Amino acid sequence: MQAQHTRRLLLSLVLGLLFLSPVVEAAVAMRRCSSSYTQLLSQLQSQAYLMKDTGCLLEPYIRLQGLNTPILRRSCMECSDSAFPSKDALGALSRHAFLHSVSATLGSVLQGLHALQQKCLKAKDLPELHMAIENIRGIRNNIYCMSELFTKGSEMKTPEAPRPSTEAPLTPSAQDTFQAKMEGCQFLCGYHSFMGSVEQIFRKWGDSSSRNRRHSSRRALHKGARRARPSGRVRRPVSMGQLSW
Repeated sequence: MQAQHTRRLLLSLVLGLLFLSPVVEAAVAMRRCSSSYTQLLSQLQSQAYLMKDTGCLLEPYIRLQGLNTPILRRSCMECSDSAFPSKDALGALSRHAFLHSVSATLGSVLQGLHALQQKCLKAKDLPELHMAIENIRGIRNNIYCMSELFTKGSEMKTPEAPRPSTEAPLTPSAQDTFQAKMEGCQFLCGYHSFMGSVEQIFRKWGDSSSRNRRHSSRRALHKGARRARPSGRVRRPVSMGQLSW
């Protein structure tokens, strides 16, 4: 009886964790979050810089799918921009809205990558795809942490970025398969281009912080100089004849 009760208790705990997994994930992310804005921004800049590199995913995909010819490569580089916010649109957002938009877009990219695996890669193994998925999860965790620094736990509703299509045909023909390969190629091109825009905006955040620190230092120096500046009124020495005894 005791063993059966223990098994039921363990099963209920496991089921509880499964149903509460989003809450658990958020709690884990909060425990892992750094409270340093500078450290988080540096990590986000490095992650975005890595993820914009076409050599991390697009180029291996092109080679694996047999698209590495001048004509097909040129078609691949016609990025699917409609699935991603433009750099101008991202730059016009507040910092909190920008983080929300990037996280939402990357959530859609995850769906797109899983669809790409089903539609185009199937039995083919592309290790870079799995690495890209892990990188996206990592940067989204840091985006969550940065957003927490800005909002201190408050939630703001902002429009979500458009999501790429994730529907896969059930029985694709040879032509449909080739078209799916090309669409996947253009989708990955758009993803890398999007991450390039994200990286540039994160760099601007760093430049802005550096300028603010320099201005603060200059203001502090000016204040110190004003306090230390000698008075313009010079006291003349009193002659011996003027001294009263």
